Amino acid sequence: MPDDAPALISLPATDLCLGFVNTLGWRGRPHPSETLNDINDLKAWLRKSAGMAEALPSASRWNVEPKERAAVLAEALAGREALFGLFQAIAAGSPAPKHHFARLQRTLAATPERRRIIPAAGGFAWQIGKMQFSMPCLLAPVLWSAADLLVSEARNRVRLCANRECLWLFLDASRNATRVWCDMAACGNRAKARRHYLRSKEAGPLSS
Repeated sequence: MPDDAPALISLPATDLCLGFVNTLGWRGRPHPSETLNDINDLKAWLRKSAGMAEALPSASRWNVEPKERAAVLAEALAGREALFGLFQAIAAGSPAPKHHFARLQRTLAATPERRRIIPAAGGFAWQIGKMQFSMPCLLAPVLWSAADLLVSEARNRVRLCANRECLWLFLDASRNATRVWCDMAACGNRAKARRHYLRSKEAGPLSS
């Protein structure tokens, strides 16, 4: 995409903001698993998960001073943690923390305005102005997703994984809204195995 060309951004998935929050894994452990260790990790995530392959600034515009790259990444990670605090509270049925909500408001106000949609790739996309190398521009779909989720009834389906080491956020699409694990095959089975181990330990060895 030429540096002065308008960018096209597809409608973000409802839970894109939660996917971004989950780029930090195993939050409940002493040493969480970080997947966004540098600006190139963020760029790769935006391409793959946010569908921004065509909207990202050209390669030359990523080659800014290391301090600027580090500052954009740091702001993105700070925004991620604000979204976690915000939706963790929503999942618990608590009021949105004011400082997290205020950060979302500030960054959302700095995103490109969604004024025009045009046909694109067999569907439609938002057409915005020139994509800037800034956190609000790069994370625009994530921030839009967060705002759209907050004002929709789907916010009542936001859940925090019951695995206290995991703490991933997800949307509960189950019929009875009773899902407690981000992934039954992973965290759910892990919890079942632990319960079985503890019961076996309490029972002790079988007498002969």
